[in-house]
Amino acid sequence: MESNDNPRIIVFRHDALNSGDNREEDPGTHKVSPPPRRKRSWTNAIVSFLGVLYKAKVFLLFGSLIFSMIVYGLAFGWAFGIGLALIIAIHETGHVLANKKKHLDASWPMFIPFLGAIINLRQMPRNADDEAFIGIAGPIFGLGATLISLGLYESTHIPVFRWLALFGFFMHIFNLMPIVPLDGGRTVSFLGWRAWIMGLIGLLVLLFYNPFTGRVLIDPLTIIILAFIIWSFIGRVRHGPGRDYNAIPLLHKWGYTMLWAALMLLSIVGYLMTGSAVTSIY
Repeated sequence: MESNDNPRIIVFRHDALNSGDNREEDPGTHKVSPPPRRKRSWTNAIVSFLGVLYKAKVFLLFGSLIFSMIVYGLAFGWAFGIGLALIIAIHETGHVLANKKKHLDASWPMFIPFLGAIINLRQMPRNADDEAFIGIAGPIFGLGATLISLGLYESTHIPVFRWLALFGFFMHIFNLMPIVPLDGGRTVSFLGWRAWIMGLIGLLVLLFYNPFTGRVLIDPLTIIILAFIIWSFIGRVRHGPGRDYNAIPLLHKWGYTMLWAALMLLSIVGYLMTGSAVTSIY
């Protein structure tokens, strides 16, 4: 085998082929230019980042939460507005964790100022037991946050914590009314339409007449809330699940009913003890 101490590369150029001349070129003189780098502008980087957030559903979650904070802050003051949005977010966290526990396909919360938040269930719970578990999880978390606000007020005497606790209790009195689509109605859905009728009466009282303040409240937002609840209620009655859906153990029915009653009682007592001026910040 023969070796060459100074190997050379034979390069056939186009012009050499045309002229019939094969030229030799030293490897050191033949440079291959690297491919041009693709320039990325700040605009492209921002668009790509927003695309990732959208796919991860983070933009909808945190964007709507921050928007709610801004709206509440402009309406009620920044400290109260941010605190109110956080109480609602903690409430919704209970539903999110319960949905995951029951392996239900559901969206992340979308926060809507003055209406709370909405979670879209892409599938019905398997039975009334699962629905009650998901329904009661939100009030448990939300009332926990409300009690923390009350504790902060008792230890610091900062007024905003009192107002947050006051609103938190009132919000859960409303939310625990036993009528779908409110959490109270989902918790005791196995009781059927009789409980829902009672819930509807209580809801009308809270929406149009506050027994704690003796004031009548009628405004477009109240009408929208009532219309949405009645529309959901009628849809549940007409197209609701069959009798097998409510066939859960009697012990579970008693357990969820007692838990619902305890949380409702806690909300009412907490509201009365904290004060009766909720309409001044509602």
